[in-house]
Amino acid sequence: MERRSLLHSLALGPLAAGMGALDGAISPAEANWGMITPGAVPPQGFDVRMLVNKPRAYEIMAREGLDGIVALNPVNVFYLGNYIGYELQKLRAIPSFAVMSRDPNKPILMVVASSDLEFIAAGDREYPEVVPYTSVMNVDDYAKDGNWGKEPAAGNLQIVEHPEKLTLREQKWQELAKKVAPRRAATPEWALVRALDELGLTKGKVAVDDMRIADILKTLERPTACVPGDNTFRKIRLIKSDVEIGHMRHIARVNQDAVLAMLKTVKKGTTKAEVDATFALEAAKRGAKPMWIAAGTTGGFVDGAAQEGRVYMVDGVCQYNYYHGDFGRTFCVGEPSKELVERARILKVGRDAAFGAIKPGLKYSDLRKIAGDAMNKSYRGGTKMSFGVGPHSVGLQHTDQPYRDGLPFMVGADLTFEEGMTLTVDLPTVEIGWGTIHFEDLIRVTKTGVEPLATLSDPLIVL
Repeated sequence: MERRSLLHSLALGPLAAGMGALDGAISPAEANWGMITPGAVPPQGFDVRMLVNKPRAYEIMAREGLDGIVALNPVNVFYLGNYIGYELQKLRAIPSFAVMSRDPNKPILMVVASSDLEFIAAGDREYPEVVPYTSVMNVDDYAKDGNWGKEPAAGNLQIVEHPEKLTLREQKWQELAKKVAPRRAATPEWALVRALDELGLTKGKVAVDDMRIADILKTLERPTACVPGDNTFRKIRLIKSDVEIGHMRHIARVNQDAVLAMLKTVKKGTTKAEVDATFALEAAKRGAKPMWIAAGTTGGFVDGAAQEGRVYMVDGVCQYNYYHGDFGRTFCVGEPSKELVERARILKVGRDAAFGAIKPGLKYSDLRKIAGDAMNKSYRGGTKMSFGVGPHSVGLQHTDQPYRDGLPFMVGADLTFEEGMTLTVDLPTVEIGWGTIHFEDLIRVTKTGVEPLATLSDPLIVL
């Protein structure tokens, strides 16, 4: 049986029982999601379980000879901890950490500010165990001494003498505060040291997603061996857990619906600013956060507003629980030209060839050749053109995939498709003076092929 955090049992159990929550569902009226920016509360039935794909994480750690992984990047802290901290919302430079050991018998530990305990105790989600930080006591003496390897005294957590006078929610805050008080540290950096000590990683080899962590541990005179780990996290996140796939299915449909609803409002004279505002509204109506939308070209409408007879692309992205949708189509206002209809037909040939070819074991380069050859062989236009084919993983980041190891900069890797990947295959063509066409749908790789995560349709939309 997979280990579930005792903190989660403490925080969620009584509250969920009182609210009638079933199978991980919570009451939307009670939820506080700790968003960096305000967002709609997920509906009843939202999957509150931890996101991390633990078997995949243990596999990658073993493959890379690691004892553990440490996250400072908010994307990875959220991935391991299922939480966006209050201090992060205030844009604190070092707000929280998350630490995972290669030992499956040890818990994930998340470093958070003491102010975060009230959110975590509310039990809106399953959380890992936490190590809180408060404040440095006698900071002047500590600074004067200059012994950075000696841990400073930490301020106390607020614990009241008569908890029976508190509300149910306040009682939960107090129960959690009492539980984690022995772990408290003065600063997030020292809380990280405590987490590493508890997990037996102080003298281990860990991959860190931000090399400031190595500097912190060196300054605090800790012998932990830190290696660059951004790509390690990307390798883990490439294969989605069941919880993540559920979030990806949801956002794929929501994002597609928001883009299509926006397109219904486009007419001659519509500006890019109007497109942006309408897409933001349609995303919000569906409980998502708009991220961006390209319309016309990536630079907007070439005439400054939509015109009849032009060829346009649309590519929209919004988030649900920080997971990204990605959807692209080609559109025109008024009757399409024969050339546009022909090129749209070729896009569908490419999409069908790509989706028919994808299976575990196939490489990105193989897919580019298969889909590219299918489109170019099928093209019957008067002018030869080149069609783009760009597979990319999608998840907590729009381009949610690892890059090549061993280089001092990011260069795309020729990845191999694996079961559990969620991705799109971009099929764009930009031809200045003619127009920009696009075709893109989110899919999941299965054992035998692909599963569309939303509704497949033709590439061309005529308004």
